[in-house]
Parts: sequence; C-alpha cells; structure tokens
Amino acid sequence: MKLEFSIYRYNPDVDDAPHMQDYTLEAEEGRDMMLLDALIQLKEKDPSLSFRRSCREGVCGSDGLNMNGKNGLACITPISALNQPGKKIVIRPLPGLPVIRDFGGGHGAILCTI
Repeated sequence: MKLEFSIYRYNPDVDDAPHMQDYTLEAEEGRDMMLLDALIQLKEKDPSLSFRRSCREGVCGSDGLNMNGKNGLACITPISALNQPGKKIVIRPLPGLPVIRDFGGGHGAILCTI
C-alpha cells in the first residue's frame, strides 16, 4: 500500500521560511502501523527529518503533532485513522508551540510551567 505524506519542514540554519515536503512510503498491505512507525521509516530514507519521540506509549506527549488538522500523538495514532484514498496525510507541528526544527516543537517551555 502506498502512503503519501505532506510534511511541514523547517530548519532555521538552512531555510528562510517553513515549507511542506511530500514523501511516499510503501506499507505492508493488511498491516496497520502507528504514525510514529511511519515517521521513523521516513527518517531512515531522509535523515534530515526531525521530530520528537520518547515513551511510544501515549504517556509522555513528546510526539504531539497536528495530523490532518487534528492534534494527537503519533505513537498511538494508527495510519488507518489518517489515510484517506487520494489524499496525502498532512503533518504539521502542534499549533501555538515554538518550532525548533521541522515539527519538533519546544515542549520544554510548557513542561516548565506545570
């Protein structure tokens, strides 16, 4: 199964402004995976892709993203919940958080206020 993504990219050392970059990933038919697993596979193809992750259990919140316009955690969001025929899966940083690089946000500022 071919999965298509449109991913927010921004590296302040290289880019003047953020942009969206398209990616394609071949996934095994009949096997659902979490978005985080797909992002890890995309990073293997493009090591410049940057994102946060930690517990992989939906507890820490470090992999929070905006996925197709809805906020959630990549580690507990199945691709099947995002994949729509003929449409790309759109990944952006969580709104309202500073972006350090790509969709790796500055979650530390929030944790310091708790």
